[in-house]
Amino acid sequence: MRILDKYISTKFWRFFILGILAFVVVFIVVDLVENIDNYIDKNAHPIDVVKYYLFFLPYIIALVTPIGTLLATAFLGGYMVKRRELVALRSAGISTLRSTFSLLIWGLVITVAIFIMGEFVLPTTNSLRESIKDEKIYKTSSHSGRLLKDLFYITEDGAIFYFRIFDIKSKLGRDVIILKKGKDGDISERIDAKRMKWNGTRWVLTDVIERKFTADGEKTWQIAQMEMDISESPEDFARKMPKPDEMGFIELSKFIDKIERSGIEPIREKTDLWMKFSYPLVNLIVIMLGVPIAFRQRKGSYIYGFGQSFFIAFLYLAALRAGQAFGYNGTLPPWLAAFAGDIIFASVGIVLLYYTKN
Repeated sequence: MRILDKYISTKFWRFFILGILAFVVVFIVVDLVENIDNYIDKNAHPIDVVKYYLFFLPYIIALVTPIGTLLATAFLGGYMVKRRELVALRSAGISTLRSTFSLLIWGLVITVAIFIMGEFVLPTTNSLRESIKDEKIYKTSSHSGRLLKDLFYITEDGAIFYFRIFDIKSKLGRDVIILKKGKDGDISERIDAKRMKWNGTRWVLTDVIERKFTADGEKTWQIAQMEMDISESPEDFARKMPKPDEMGFIELSKFIDKIERSGIEPIREKTDLWMKFSYPLVNLIVIMLGVPIAFRQRKGSYIYGFGQSFFIAFLYLAALRAGQAFGYNGTLPPWLAAFAGDIIFASVGIVLLYYTKN
């Protein structure tokens, strides 16, 4: 690594770490002040609150890293302009783009690191955080009791199960509806049962009405009792359905395949899947935007850098969320909805970098 790259990298990481620490502290303090009344009302133990924020920490870091990256770039630009270091570099024949090339490399490194964190760290910490919040702090988890109401479940083969009530302890479901899909994608069979009981090896349904739908019409049978051999156990039905932010890319992909086998179009889940790629890219693209702006200032100013960072970050994140909303309602294809903000701002960043090559 050349001396110039080492110098700029050191300054960048110093501003970056300070920025991340500042944003994390502000985020936690604001969230704590906003929710402290609820913690007191629920008699939450201080240790549980501390654990909650410890598991919240990785998500906060991933959330504020793009702002910290942009802020570090802006502050570095202001610092070098103020000390006339850029003038000296240009006088020595070193272009702005060359002198800041290491920042683009670090932006790529941060992007990869945030993606890896989202795949291997955030699913676990987000799940633990929600568990502590529901079971320890607010004590509102549906699993805190033995009964689950209005439970939906999609099996591995795409069948949909609905239980009006599912008794975890007794391993018993009441008022059960089972929908199975045929090869053409339409519902081929519906089973209604008053009870669905686990006998230790398989499920036993009682007071059953079975309907099969064919090209010739509907056929109906009333069965007093029937056994159903499926791979799902009572623990599978009782398990809380994970949220997209509690799953990595691979796990969410499998979950989407599972939903599609049931005949449902998982538009929201597909959008969230692509967002797992598009959001980490923000860290690289904000540097592409920050370098041309921050390193072309005539006067170094940290306040100016702070203001421009927030303005750019606000526009960028607003574009990402708008794209995500268009993906959720089906206005845009999921992949385009997730990457729309990246495409727009990356294009602007490339143009600005081109005019900053000297």
